[in-house]
Amino acid sequence: MHTRDEAWAALDDNFKCLMDCLDQLTEEEICSARAAGVWTVKDVLAHVWSWLEEAIRTIQTWQGARPWQEQVVYDDAWNESEVADRAGLLLVPVVDGITGAHRRIMHLLDQADDAALAQVGRAPWNETMPLVDFFHSMGSHYAEHAADLEQYREGCLEGCQ
Repeated sequence: MHTRDEAWAALDDNFKCLMDCLDQLTEEEICSARAAGVWTVKDVLAHVWSWLEEAIRTIQTWQGARPWQEQVVYDDAWNESEVADRAGLLLVPVVDGITGAHRRIMHLLDQADDAALAQVGRAPWNETMPLVDFFHSMGSHYAEHAADLEQYREGCLEGCQ
């Protein structure tokens, strides 16, 4: 089981890395070119934002009923649907959305007492874990996509296609 400080650092440090990947990219490079598979940088941010929103709802009902998750499979099709729902948004609302959701998840972590963080519950992908590990997993999710975007950004600095 991770500690609160480890979860906090994973969320904070990896969010900064994710957002630093936008540095030196033009809005066109962020919104138009494929950065990770078929997704643009903006799509990747929208994907992470979707997961943050789902994580916030999950955290708020960690050991309670979650009727919105019944019969949902959190797979590639779910991810694609969530990104498609945000596809029409401009870049600024996407960045505002992910930033606001990040602040909310950090606030939830700050407000949770140690007993709540130790409670075992079920993540949306059906893995059981203590709540603190669920927070940490969101930080790991940031890191996974920061690595994708950093690779794309480095390619752009050498001359985007």
